[in-house]
Amino acid sequence: MRVFIVDDHEIVREGLRTVLQKDADIEVVGEAGTGAEALDRIKQTQPNAAVVDYRLPDTTGDQLCRQILETSPATAVIILTTYLNEEVVRQSLAAGAVAFVTKASGLDELRKALREIATTEPGTRPASTASIVHRLFAAESSQQAGGGGGKSLTPRQIRVLELVAEGLTYSEIAQKLSISQSTVRFHVQALKERVGARTKTELVATAIRAALISPNSET
Repeated sequence: MRVFIVDDHEIVREGLRTVLQKDADIEVVGEAGTGAEALDRIKQTQPNAAVVDYRLPDTTGDQLCRQILETSPATAVIILTTYLNEEVVRQSLAAGAVAFVTKASGLDELRKALREIATTEPGTRPASTASIVHRLFAAESSQQAGGGGGKSLTPRQIRVLELVAEGLTYSEIAQKLSISQSTVRFHVQALKERVGARTKTELVATAIRAALISPNSET
């Protein structure tokens, strides 16, 4: 696996490179300390994965992730963050990141994420990421339901589900709800991971069975 490292601290980049290159299956093909530098070099090297620090001098990890995928769509982006919180997950998922690793979790967690990416179908998030998303969203749902937890959805999530069931595209849903396509994708992906669905069709079917939306929403 060809890996690119993006972090503004040289000592962090050096440590990551030294450790990762001990793995016979990993080749570190480049590194950068800023988003602008990373974009130029990633475009040239086309790595299989990019390990991106969430806080960079000239941008944030989610913004850089979006830009990376525009120039190198086959590159899986792992967000490296000090604290894994809801804001980081929301913004990074919407941007297309496939995994998250906290700096406190150690290098073994990063190796695990890279191994999962190597054995997961391109464009699919590893099981560990799905678990993180499920845990965060389960906690959020519990708070929104006054501690009742369970399956309650926000009005926006329900509306997105209804429009997906009607067969609208991401672009059409975004236009109808006056939100960005990336926000629509974020909602759909989060909903799929929440109910354990792999496709939009399976998401709609599961939502109907769970009475999250009415069968009349489906075309």
